[in-house]
Amino acid sequence: MENPCRSEELREAGWAEQDVRRYKRLWAYRSRWGAANLDRDERRFLRSAEAALSRYRPTAAPAIGAGLVDGPQGCFVALDFETADQGRDSACSIALVRVEGRQIVRREHHLIRPPRRTFLFTSIHGISWSQVADAPSFAELWPQLAACLDGAQFIAAHNASFDAGVLRACCEQAGLRPPAQPFVCTVQVARQAWNLRPTRLPDVCRHLGLPLQHHDALSDAEACAGIVLAAGQEVTAGLARSR
Repeated sequence: MENPCRSEELREAGWAEQDVRRYKRLWAYRSRWGAANLDRDERRFLRSAEAALSRYRPTAAPAIGAGLVDGPQGCFVALDFETADQGRDSACSIALVRVEGRQIVRREHHLIRPPRRTFLFTSIHGISWSQVADAPSFAELWPQLAACLDGAQFIAAHNASFDAGVLRACCEQAGLRPPAQPFVCTVQVARQAWNLRPTRLPDVCRHLGLPLQHHDALSDAEACAGIVLAAGQEVTAGLARSR
């Protein structure tokens, strides 16, 4: 029987939030009352979740250090999504910031028309259906953005499991192959590099003196890029001090 905390792995595998919540609820019910008290559809749903969990294999993220981001060939992309509702396929804004040799060389920021008109998070990011009604869908937009990832060694995001899940869910909904690059979570980068707590994006940006307009996708992505670069610089300085 699966540990209930593995619901986060379902999110990382691209499951919609409502399905993750259903899994947690049914898992808890089955644990307490037994599988015989579930109906056939509920048992089938739990089996599908457990099959997905058995296939789930997290990708090991590369270490953030001088050799990865300081050299002339060092390349990564910072990514941020904003979503319209609790479904991981409901991206309504995307930003990508490409870094090569410690310099930002490309910025992309676009609105996306999600598959549903429901907007639950307008109060957070300020985006509403009227703003995206004429925007391209993810399926229409992603092919022109995918080249931004060419040659990138990893994708950086703050709370990377969320953005990775959104990317996978949107690709699945659009019938597209998700990118192969591993994700690096800048929450973990900040904790490892500076032992920060809490590590919300505004907290990390305040510590590093990075500008931030939180929940603006481009600002968030640029902040993630800045965190990775600052962590790489910290490693470089540490190596120099040890010599």
